[in-house]
Amino acid sequence: MVSKSARAYAANEVITGVHGSDAGQLIVLVYERVFDHLKLAKKALEAGEYGIEPFTKAHDLIQQGLLACLDYKGGGEVALSLGAVYEWTLREILSARLNKSPEKVQEILDVLTPLYEAWIVLAPKESIVSLSVAQEAGLPQAANY
Repeated sequence: MVSKSARAYAANEVITGVHGSDAGQLIVLVYERVFDHLKLAKKALEAGEYGIEPFTKAHDLIQQGLLACLDYKGGGEVALSLGAVYEWTLREILSARLNKSPEKVQEILDVLTPLYEAWIVLAPKESIVSLSVAQEAGLPQAANY
């Protein structure tokens, strides 16, 4: 099952290099966008702003792009553990917004980073490299996520 967010990436295949990507590559891309939005939200809080849009986008990507795609039947204990982490992350995003806490945002980033790094190891590298090259070339991001 491919999430709405993952489909948005795939819809803009030329820019993102996602055409023909497997689920692991899409998950890496979703993580990268989650990190982008959480970093923007953290900066907004540090500047005394609310950061509503980046918080909302990060929340949606986690909920629809990571949590909703878990295969609890086939993934067993790993899927359950990831599900628990993603649920915790969603609660912490709400808490960070309510408490205007950039520290909570950093905690979320710190928890998600090792998972992201594991997905990088699992996903074939070719498409991830093509995405990085496209980003370095200054090409726009797909679907505003």
